[in-house]
Amino acid sequence: MPVKRKPDQSIIEALNKAQHIAFGPVLFQAVRSALATGLLSHISEAQDTEDEAARACGLTAYAVGVLVDVLIAGDVLTKADDGKLALTKTGQCLLLDEMTRVNFNFTADVCYRGMDHLTEALSEGKPAGLKELGDWKTIYPAISQLPHPARESWFAFDHYYSDRYFVMLAEELRDRLNPQTLFDVGGNTGKFAAACLKAMPQTRVTLIDLPQQCATACSNSILAPFADRFSAAEVDWLKPDCVPAVGHKADVIWMSQFLDCFSPEEAVSILQRCKPLLSERGRFAVLECLVDGQKFPAAGFSLAAVSLYFTTMANGNSRFYRRNDLLSVFKNAGLDVEYCRDNVGVSHTLYILKPTAAK
Repeated sequence: MPVKRKPDQSIIEALNKAQHIAFGPVLFQAVRSALATGLLSHISEAQDTEDEAARACGLTAYAVGVLVDVLIAGDVLTKADDGKLALTKTGQCLLLDEMTRVNFNFTADVCYRGMDHLTEALSEGKPAGLKELGDWKTIYPAISQLPHPARESWFAFDHYYSDRYFVMLAEELRDRLNPQTLFDVGGNTGKFAAACLKAMPQTRVTLIDLPQQCATACSNSILAPFADRFSAAEVDWLKPDCVPAVGHKADVIWMSQFLDCFSPEEAVSILQRCKPLLSERGRFAVLECLVDGQKFPAAGFSLAAVSLYFTTMANGNSRFYRRNDLLSVFKNAGLDVEYCRDNVGVSHTLYILKPTAAK
């Protein structure tokens, strides 16, 4: 049976795309070098010739020449008839756009070497590439111990896609659910906990996470002003019967980009273990990035690519969910969707969930 292709795609276009994939790692590393040597930055400011750029950046004419050739072919640079170099819009994004920079550094510093082990990870269901960063079973207990610059790039990536919306979301939880008690499950460094404590002066917040993350959060100075209303509880959700030792129930159990760190079966188990921790009026609030719920193709592509980070570097068996798959997790855990809002921030969807009523 002949292979179908897009009706508007010629064989020349198909071959061009295929070569960009075949040499994609080369182009990536060329951009990385052009950023590290200051070449892109200099061209952005000066629009010099190759020789002028070489002198300004302390490079040989040869070094600049080979970089320029591949960056022009990769639509990062242009060269005018007089030899002057300039950045394309793509080049400007690579140099100046915060989202692109965060994604690029995350790929370069956290994922790049490990992705060489993708096939092994897919075959074994384990994060086979993590050994490129250290000797751990999963990345989560090791985040605060990752080597430089992987640690900085991991946190910059995580913070870019979640932290910037925490104040807005804390206020939405206050206005919609008005919790007196809130559990921040997978609370990491405690930034969302701090946003909730500030937005809701009467609310007690308990951060629930691995021991390493609880220790990091408890030492975070942003939580110091709320010591009378903040606490932490340790748990390892991968132990099937493990639950956090908390002294009260929660009106809201918050999970931000948390369930994507687990397989569907593990996510169902975690939600089921959390349900008894809800108060009578309690609700789950779940924030996730849906790979098929994006307005822009670049966002969907980015999430699909980052799913392979979970495969190769994080745990070997999780991903950013497709919408129906996440809804199945909720259903299998005995939860009903009470409210849903797409397009939160760059790429998120917010779900408010309640336990399914007994029949």
